[in-house]
Amino acid sequence: MIRLFSAVILMLLTALPAAAQSFAPKSYPDCVMLYVKKAASQDGGMIMRRACKCRYQDPKGPDCKDYSQAALDCIISNAGAAERDEQAWGVERACRTKFPAK
Repeated sequence: MIRLFSAVILMLLTALPAAAQSFAPKSYPDCVMLYVKKAASQDGGMIMRRACKCRYQDPKGPDCKDYSQAALDCIISNAGAAERDEQAWGVERACRTKFPAK
């Protein structure tokens, strides 16, 4: 089960960002409309909403200090496909770890 979860996360982190870059949102409402509404889990939607806020509305806010712009892009592109809340948090952690805030 853990190997399957790891394989899904790896697939999401490598495949989706390239596809999402051509249709990248340009504002917070665009981000919400394109990604958050399509989230497969409740926590996935919440995580993506926070990422959209930090990326497009309030990058210096207290909720955003732990995220680099690359981590936010990674979360926005990948967290929505997670079908379970635990998977969404795994994507968030993986993006934050791969692209740490400086």
